Amino acid sequence: MHRLIPTLTALLLLAACRAEPDSGAILAARQRAIDPPTLWLLQDLSPTGQVRAATLVCADTPMRRTFLRARAEIEGAECRDLAPPVAIPHGVTERCVADGRRYAFATQTLGDPTADFRLTVSVTPLGGEAGPGAVTRHYRRLGPCPPTWQVGDQTAAPAAMR
Repeated sequence: MHRLIPTLTALLLLAACRAEPDSGAILAARQRAIDPPTLWLLQDLSPTGQVRAATLVCADTPMRRTFLRARAEIEGAECRDLAPPVAIPHGVTERCVADGRRYAFATQTLGDPTADFRLTVSVTPLGGEAGPGAVTRHYRRLGPCPPTWQVGDQTAAPAAMR
């Protein structure tokens, strides 16, 4: 009987340690099969088109869709829409308010959003206290993500890509 207890205890411990499939890993593998993530080069451009900074990002379809959207934010404060956004060729324009000040906010996309495009976001204060500002970002699909990367992984791009 005394020999049976340690044997049963060992069997119970082994059963408890048996590895269950990781449901998160299973879901991630299924998602990769359905929507393989791709590696994108994101370049922040100066007003003259020079690359200021570059980042490599692994993105699936939902993340790539965010590349085309920009929410208006002024000095960290959300710019709340005053009216529904208006579609313009290759973009959207809207009026918003942040910290009691009104702004015109516009986005414009040029190129192929599935492979290589530029997104320009411009903000113009409507009170006359400051001039307009704009930021342009260039997005280019490079191919599959490195095998060890997950969606959302990113790193600074090599100097040759800047």
